[in-house]
Amino acid sequence: MKRSVPVFIALWLALGATLSAQDKISLKESVDLLLKNSELVQIAAESATAAEFKVKESKSQVWPQVNVSGSYTRISLFGEFQVPFGSQIYTVKFGTPNNYNMRASVMEQVFTWGRNARTIEMSKAGLDLAQDGIVLTKHMLSYQAVPLFYGTVFFREAINVLDDNLKAFEKKLDIMNRRFEAGLASSFEINLVKVQISALQGQKIDFENSINKFRITFNGLAGREENAIFQPAADLTFVPAKYSRDELVNEALANRVEFQQVGHQLNLGEASLGLAKTGNKPSLIATFNYEFRNGFMPDIERIRGNWTALLSVSYPAFDGFRVSSQIAQAESNVRAVQMRRVDLERSVTAEIDNILSDLGALERKMEVEKAKIAQAADALRIAEDRYQGGLLSATDLVDAQNALESARLNYLQLVYNHIMSTYNLFRSCGRKI
Repeated sequence: MKRSVPVFIALWLALGATLSAQDKISLKESVDLLLKNSELVQIAAESATAAEFKVKESKSQVWPQVNVSGSYTRISLFGEFQVPFGSQIYTVKFGTPNNYNMRASVMEQVFTWGRNARTIEMSKAGLDLAQDGIVLTKHMLSYQAVPLFYGTVFFREAINVLDDNLKAFEKKLDIMNRRFEAGLASSFEINLVKVQISALQGQKIDFENSINKFRITFNGLAGREENAIFQPAADLTFVPAKYSRDELVNEALANRVEFQQVGHQLNLGEASLGLAKTGNKPSLIATFNYEFRNGFMPDIERIRGNWTALLSVSYPAFDGFRVSSQIAQAESNVRAVQMRRVDLERSVTAEIDNILSDLGALERKMEVEKAKIAQAADALRIAEDRYQGGLLSATDLVDAQNALESARLNYLQLVYNHIMSTYNLFRSCGRKI
């Protein structure tokens, strides 16, 4: 029975560790939550759905168009004359007051010089652009999760630094209180440490508030409850940037959605140019009508069926130079898209070069900050020894403690900036999280 308590405690601790692990969320899970519930993704998806129906609409032109109509007309005046025959007089009518008509028409565009095909190509290019919009929206949303995720991790670890500093100052305050009771320290020294403790507590409140705001922002984007737990399962770990500039550029050219968009815009422009070139070309349309109506001689009241067939050719002889202007406009649009791709390649390459330069500078600054941490820790140890010997003022001791805290926080900030720059590099390459 004596072992039951330790076993119960062990089970309770294990259960608590399991629940804590379940509360944590990875970056990939954070991204999945954003994409699953984002209204921006749903809006982009609706645009793609509309583009799909636009393709179906354009394809309807290649099918025969069938129209059924009916009418009833009441006529108050129509021609008639009387013809005497023997002892009787006959009335001959050239119309009837009640006129009925039901018609079924079938129209087929026999030949349009490629207009229908070009229209379908344009609608398909529009669908491709709409689908690119979905991919681009998801890509941008994915990387919106990164600063929220690692920002929370940064402030969480920064709070740990503050807690260490608070413990150090509380220990110094205890020492100073004993020295004060022994007449070896002044109330000024005690108040100086208390001020530092209060400042650290205020800074900790600010950091905790930042974490809270990150949680609120993330839950709002992800469509979660405002108070839902957001606890990133990650540490602020430095990973050296070892990337090949040429490989990154090639990856960006292959994966960036913007380049796919430019390709689809070029397809749209070329289809629009092809459609413009058909503007002054002839068209051949066949029409067949079958109708039931009355009014045929000699029995004008009888409803009879009849049909008509029509084959029509249309050729725009002169359009006031409209088509030539449309062609020139479409050609200009195609050239603009081609130049846009060249400019996009140049800007993406420059973007990657700048990020790589930032990563290199951050890594060099981190080496400097590591040395500052070691120097500050050594300086604090010496300051504590000299203060114990009465060879150093309390102000210098506080400064030494704050210098170590500042160096540790600066190092954390550099690691965070390095992580953000790394993910910014991934975004520039079109890499998925």
